[in-house]
Amino acid sequence: MNLKKAFLISLCIVLGVVLISGGVVYKLGHDLYSSVNYVSDDSVTVEETIPEEAEEETDERTGDLVSDEELAAIQESMDTSKSVLSDEDIYNVLLIGVDRQERTWNGNSDCMILVSINQADNRVTMVSLMRDTYVNIPGVGYKKLNAAYAYGAGPLLCETITETYKIEVDRYVAVDFWDLVDIIDIIGGVWLEVSAEEVEVANGYILDMCERLMNIDPSEHYFPTGGGTVYADGVQAVAYARNRYVGNSDFERTERQRYVLTQLLEEVKKMSLADMTSAMQLILEYVTTNISESEIWSLVTELPEMLEYTFETSRVPYDGMYSTIYVNGQDMLVPDWEETLELLHDFIYGSDEESETDADS
Repeated sequence: MNLKKAFLISLCIVLGVVLISGGVVYKLGHDLYSSVNYVSDDSVTVEETIPEEAEEETDERTGDLVSDEELAAIQESMDTSKSVLSDEDIYNVLLIGVDRQERTWNGNSDCMILVSINQADNRVTMVSLMRDTYVNIPGVGYKKLNAAYAYGAGPLLCETITETYKIEVDRYVAVDFWDLVDIIDIIGGVWLEVSAEEVEVANGYILDMCERLMNIDPSEHYFPTGGGTVYADGVQAVAYARNRYVGNSDFERTERQRYVLTQLLEEVKKMSLADMTSAMQLILEYVTTNISESEIWSLVTELPEMLEYTFETSRVPYDGMYSTIYVNGQDMLVPDWEETLELLHDFIYGSDEESETDADS
């Protein structure tokens, strides 16, 4: 959900307001950034193996069984003629929501939202990249997209996305779902419109999260029966965002994740400077990123204009442009890559955009 964009933009909001107000800009900004868990790419190693829980099997198969020959043809079709796009006017950052119950491994990136800040068109696009997409993870092999984070954390996931979606992505912000509960509570909650069906499933997640994983009383967090407009706390918002059993499975779950993210940003924008500063000092300790302090400051200078940008959201695979296969006990999504990349690039860069191509493509 989630997730990354709220942290990056929220940080920019805090620093930008301070910049405009003429406060002690550098000291405050530096103190805030020092709370972040900065991880350089060269300090991250690729794991040879990951826990068994990382490759959970599909509960009920819906994908088509494919022969070795058919699978080879699918893999060959992934090698498109597209080149990797980059543009000096567009800043790409990957927001990662990590699902793990123990911190002895990286976890799976079950939420991936590519945020592209287009300074030429004054707009921000948010594209959910679905976790079950069948991809070739460099140095690992063909697996679900969410496994890239399990093997090599943010750097390997960014590399996989760059090579698969042909968009230059080398910056990320990551947080796990359990920390997200605390982050939302620090901000004070978020307004959500929930249906009766969503309430029933979310309350099941709340029961499991509270009793089995958090050791707290779930009765204090249940959504009211029947749904409606609810000011959700962290447990409620995360349970809502995890729901893939109402509507079209993981497709609608990505919509819920983007919804929570945008609602969270609205709450941050309502906060006073003092409240934002206090909140960010608490929030940033939960964030893992490879974005340097100097890059954060370069974004701050554009903040006043950035807050007025148009926000647009999407999701890949697109409806009617993918198939589902069953491989190694898992359902995996196979987009029509040529057509998908054409639409994705147009959405982010514009159909008339003359973007540069990666020199190694």
